[in-house]
Amino acid sequence: MITDFDKKRKRNFLSGQFFLKLGGIIFLIIAAALIFVDFKIYQKKQQLVNQINSYKQQIEDIKKKNESLKEGISKSDDKEYIEKIAREELDMQKEGEKVVSFVMPKQESEEEQKIESFWSMKFWFGWLGESWQWIKNKF
Repeated sequence: MITDFDKKRKRNFLSGQFFLKLGGIIFLIIAAALIFVDFKIYQKKQQLVNQINSYKQQIEDIKKKNESLKEGISKSDDKEYIEKIAREELDMQKEGEKVVSFVMPKQESEEEQKIESFWSMKFWFGWLGESWQWIKNKF
């Protein structure tokens, strides 16, 4: 009779440990899921912050261009400004003047640059970086 009591006591003790371990595993799974979701939210936040900064930069560029255009409109009646624009942008000249142009050396074609860059370290590190970014974006 005493032995039956010990068996029942051991069985109850083991079942209590089982639920404790099961609870611990469930807690760890939930904690890992929350960390994963938090990381995804952080990535999305960083992406949105970068997008906002890009838009702010575009706004600044548009404001500068707007100021430049306003200045051009205000100077549109000035003969010196019209002459300057005609010479610089329209390549016009006065009678008796000679225009001097500078010919820049020909740059390498894109195919030559691709062949050369295939063996460079930048190409391989860039490829590895893009692969790592792709893997991070998938998860």
